[in-house]
Amino acid sequence: MSDNEELFAALHEFDEIESQMVSEYEQKNDEWWAGLTEEEREDAFYAVCKRIFEARVKENRSYRGALYDKFGFAPHMYRAGMECGFFALHNMLHEALEYEAMKGVTRFEVIDNARRSYTRYLKDDERVKYSLQDDDRTLKVFIDGLSWKEDL
Repeated sequence: MSDNEELFAALHEFDEIESQMVSEYEQKNDEWWAGLTEEEREDAFYAVCKRIFEARVKENRSYRGALYDKFGFAPHMYRAGMECGFFALHNMLHEALEYEAMKGVTRFEVIDNARRSYTRYLKDDERVKYSLQDDDRTLKVFIDGLSWKEDL
């Protein structure tokens, strides 16, 4: 067996061990959650959601900032946060906040490789509404005084 083959075999073995450890941790965590009283689950839910909201929405903290500063975790939790989906959730919240901010734009521009090909300054009663269509392959943008009100 060549050095590269040995290395790949060792990496594969490490990957299998790590996957097993994650699976065991998830099972242990689910058992812990199931063993909590309803009040303890409510308290845990409130505490976590409050910290996520404060870190991402109110304070605009990075993923690391949320983990280390808001939750007070050590660096080993970086990977755990990725495994449980917090990293993805953190990024989704960032995109959702950007989307909410886009609802208040007063100028819409389309820029291509050559230049700014379209600019529209919105009137006071106009807003922009975005819609994904065709299996999320088409972005439609509506600029008017009515369609955006459907979201109110």
